[in-house]
Amino acid sequence: MAKKSEIPDNEGKIEKIAGKKVALFNKAGKICAFSTICPHMRCDVLWNKRDKTWDCPCHGSRFQATGELMRGPAKRDLDKIGIKEKGDELELA
Repeated sequence: MAKKSEIPDNEGKIEKIAGKKVALFNKAGKICAFSTICPHMRCDVLWNKRDKTWDCPCHGSRFQATGELMRGPAKRDLDKIGIKEKGDELELA
């Protein structure tokens, strides 16, 4: 189960919520959630702690911590995922 308290401010983390992998980013206490699947060739993105980006290891697409496309070959942002907070726990909306 994903917990908000386990994601430090300005950091990202991949967690399973209800059996689905979700890319989570803590932006000043607000959790942003995205699909881990790169829209280019459907590889899973990874959190780049040094650069604070989501990077696709397959073909080099790079996304801002908040999911926006920075560099292709992907042509669009990561898909947003709705989540809700129940206390410290994060659930799919």
